[in-house]
Amino acid sequence: MKHNNHSENDNGNGHPRGNRRRFIPSAFTIFNMFFGFLSILASFKGQYTQAAWLIIIGAFFDSLDGKLARALGSTSEFGIQFDSLADIITFCAAPSVFVYRVWSSDLGLVIGGFFAFFPLMLGSIRLAKFNLEATGAQKTRFIGMPTPMGALCIIGMYLFFSQLHAYPWLHWYPRSSAGDARVALPFVMIISFMLLSKIPFPKFPPFSMHGGLKGNWQIILTVLLMTLVFYTKGFVLLPILIIFIIFGLIVWSQEARIALENKEG
Repeated sequence: MKHNNHSENDNGNGHPRGNRRRFIPSAFTIFNMFFGFLSILASFKGQYTQAAWLIIIGAFFDSLDGKLARALGSTSEFGIQFDSLADIITFCAAPSVFVYRVWSSDLGLVIGGFFAFFPLMLGSIRLAKFNLEATGAQKTRFIGMPTPMGALCIIGMYLFFSQLHAYPWLHWYPRSSAGDARVALPFVMIISFMLLSKIPFPKFPPFSMHGGLKGNWQIILTVLLMTLVFYTKGFVLLPILIIFIIFGLIVWSQEARIALENKEG
């Protein structure tokens, strides 16, 4: 009888503990995928607020799986590919279903499906390109909007408009905008194309497991922002993300100007 060099219970080095270390970040990836799947089911049932929050919860787990893998020294090609598959479900498929159910279903199956398809199509392309082209330049920032941020922008718009009634100083704003395809679908298209743009975006949450003193204040900032999002029932999520987008556009324009000046010089 032939014997394999390694059993399924070790990590290739004869250490079962290595498998346990790898399972921890993979468990977070599974939770990310699970909540993305639940979001799709919630959208089909017309529970749009729940669907939005399930994507947010998925984003929370997604923000930690890679950090945990690096902290535990358990990064692997499998983990990278598995994370991308989970991201396709939570940040590409779930937002597309959300867009169709909330904003574009009245346009019919083909036209409505066409507009709703963009987050799934361009998000999947971005994830494939990111895995092939990831470089050191993307350690501190992303080139192009990351798919979790794109998904959060889409559901953030819904949460923003759905919470307008809680802020009297915004009562002048028309309430129908959240359900108006003329407002929502162009926004979804812009966000989708930004996934493949050259615009730099800072990484978020902006901390690592080995950040030291700098990492401590970054963790505090992240916790404060997340607390604010939950306290306002998602109302401030879109404004926070728009600030990140504006920051990326400013950096992009400055880098383009410097590159042009150097070329002319």
